[in-house]
Amino acid sequence: MHSLFSDLRKLWDDTLSIVRSPAKMNSILHVPLYSNALYLILANGTSAIFGFVFWIIAARLYTTEAVGIASAIISIAALLEMLSGHALGYGLMRFLNSSNNPTKLVNSSFTMASMLSLAVAGIFLIGLGIWAPGLSIIRANPFYMIIFLLYVPILVLDDLTDYVMLARQQARFVFIHSLIFNIFRLALPVLLAIIFQSFGIFSSWGAATCIALLVSLFLLVPRVQPGYHLAFTLDKKVISEMLHFSFLNYLSDILWNIPSQILPIIVINLLGAKNNAYFYIAWAMSGILALIPTAVAFSLLAEGSRDETQLKNNAGRSFKIMAILLIPGMVLAWFLTNKFLSLFGSLYAKNAAHLLHWLIIAAFPLSINLAYFSIKRVQKKIKPIILLSAIMAVIVVFTSYLLSPRLGINGVGIAWLIGQSIIALIAMAWDIKRWLRV
Repeated sequence: MHSLFSDLRKLWDDTLSIVRSPAKMNSILHVPLYSNALYLILANGTSAIFGFVFWIIAARLYTTEAVGIASAIISIAALLEMLSGHALGYGLMRFLNSSNNPTKLVNSSFTMASMLSLAVAGIFLIGLGIWAPGLSIIRANPFYMIIFLLYVPILVLDDLTDYVMLARQQARFVFIHSLIFNIFRLALPVLLAIIFQSFGIFSSWGAATCIALLVSLFLLVPRVQPGYHLAFTLDKKVISEMLHFSFLNYLSDILWNIPSQILPIIVINLLGAKNNAYFYIAWAMSGILALIPTAVAFSLLAEGSRDETQLKNNAGRSFKIMAILLIPGMVLAWFLTNKFLSLFGSLYAKNAAHLLHWLIIAAFPLSINLAYFSIKRVQKKIKPIILLSAIMAVIVVFTSYLLSPRLGINGVGIAWLIGQSIIALIAMAWDIKRWLRV
């Protein structure tokens, strides 16, 4: 334990030396691990800001009911995307640089993801009346059904193109892709409100995704993968190893995301709809802070997949850049909590401030966990990720049920902090301290 604290102290001292030196800070931009992480933060931050503006525009152009239905359809599409081809992105990042035929690997991944997501979207539409009767508007018009059916594979492909660019250490193109999507997302609601009326919100989101995908497929991906051209390909031999890796990551992703899917249900069932509104806003705002470790973790995976011999060095660098960016962000978010929440109304500041504070603290162990998961993915050791994700999900869900009746939504925040902290302690006890010694 003394050794671990010594390693953490050294990491902290190294981080401070970087922050205090303008020359060292400037040099960060020339290190691919750092620059790609910063571009990812810009891309995700841009989407968060533009998304906020998008929903303000939608709220002014459409009825409250239309906004509610559209947000539900978009959320469902994102869930179907995660359940179908999303995990193939990890495989692309891990194996693209070592592939003997990268173009065939990319196109085989795109083809498989398209077919799988199309099937998942079709099954959802067939059983729409069973699991989502409130979204009957999709089946009210055959054209709406076609749009939704095509949107899910488009969303999957759009996501996978980002992974290709990340694998090739070109996160700046991910930022460009994000900018294109968000610009068109804001430009289309007015036009499509006239054409599709209440379905216009989802249509504008889908049209913007389609435009961004076309730009990625025909302009951006060929830039990062010379000689690439889109083709229907399904070579099982090329993607056989990647499929096993992707499937295990698929399981870990599902387990990791269980709390974010179940916690709103726990809150609304035990504490009511109003408390769920307070919870949702605080959770969404903490998600903006989580963009920092998420971006760094993806950058670490990309760098480690390119050159595994530098994994130890890049892991240490990742912990440093997380500390440089995350700690000031946590301090700023902590002291501006009431001001941020007041943007949504005084009741949000009154009822969600303490919850947001717990979630802000949890960002620290979360960053350790995400970095550790990237290290394991580079090493192709996915079983520890699955195990820790399952433990985290059980702890968070079970503790939320125990604490929320007594502590309200703050109990959910405490449960999230406990779950993330326990996983971080397990990871450090296993072998994280080895990655701090750089």
